[in-house]
Parts: sequence; structure tokens; C-alpha cells
Amino acid sequence: MQATNLKTNHLSAPLGMDAGTLFLSWQCAGGVRQTAYEIEVTAGAGTLWTSGKVLGSGMHTETPAAVPPKTQGQWRIRLWDENDQPGAWSEAAFFEMGITKWDASWITGNYSVNKKQRYPVDCFRKAFSAEKARKARLYITACGLYEAVLNGQRMGDFILTPGITDYNKRIQYQTYDVTDLLKAGDNVLTVQL
Repeated sequence: MQATNLKTNHLSAPLGMDAGTLFLSWQCAGGVRQTAYEIEVTAGAGTLWTSGKVLGSGMHTETPAAVPPKTQGQWRIRLWDENDQPGAWSEAAFFEMGITKWDASWITGNYSVNKKQRYPVDCFRKAFSAEKARKARLYITACGLYEAVLNGQRMGDFILTPGITDYNKRIQYQTYDVTDLLKAGDNVLTVQL
């Protein structure tokens, strides 16, 4: 029996999830029914959590402790079948936690906002120099809608990001892996709001 379709917080290989516990789910292939499972969650060379053998047919669980912000990790699982025979460990499922504390300031145009007036698109451009990074992330949000472009490459394939929320209660953010887009030397980030 083998576990397939591993999901972390209902997503495949999520990037930039809110820090907290992980909701892990899977499906079964082979065998008649699952009678037990064992999960191992790791980050780098360290183990964050192991479940030990857990009896039951449920195909989801939650880690008992929160995973720290910006942690890159993975988890794998093995299942026991109806004859109490363990299967092979699954392939690893990747995840990366997001940030919980923002060290940033809101960027605005050079005008006072009148809520009853419509404004043209704000376009913000930042030229910067960088070294070639092993890992680079863009964490971004807006009170409104945005489109971000780094060195001529549009970020993501979502339309109308960051999505509709009550800005007085919650503002969603997106995380983009920009490692391959960031060049050694001059770079340009453009955001249309």
C-alpha cells in the first residue's frame, strides 16, 4: 500500500503558507484498506515531528506544533494495509512557510485619497542591484489589485490579486519564488496598482 496525492494545507507544494500547524492529507493506492500510518516531517537535516505508528483509516492529520515562519520542509508517509503490512515510504511532499511579521511600509502615490473619486493606475518602479541568490522570494500584497513584474517577467498567473477581503480585518499576501528571475547586478521590480 502506498500513499499518493500528498497535500499540505490542501495544497500541493505550497509556498508562503501562514505559519502554524500543518494539515496533512493523502490518498491510498494498492491494498484494500489502510489500517495505520506513520508520518515524518523534516526541515533541512532536522526532524520537526514524527507521528509514530498511528492506528486508523483516516487519511488526514495535523501536526501538534506550529512550524516556524520561512521554514522550508517536507513530509513523507508510509501506510499499513489490511494485513498489517507496511508499504514503502511515499515520495516527499515539499512546503514552505510564509512570514508572520511584516517589516515593511505601505507605498502610496503622491496624492491624498478621496474614496469617492476614481484614480488612474499607480505604477511603482524600483531599480536595485543584487548578487545572484541561492533563494529569493517576493512577498507582496495591496489594498486593491496589483500586477508585479520582475525583470520583465510577470509574477504568477493569478488575475485580480490579492483577492477580495475586508481590508479592516485581513489582507492576503502572495509569495513568489523569484530565484531564477533575480540577476547578479541590475534588477527592476515594477508594480501596477
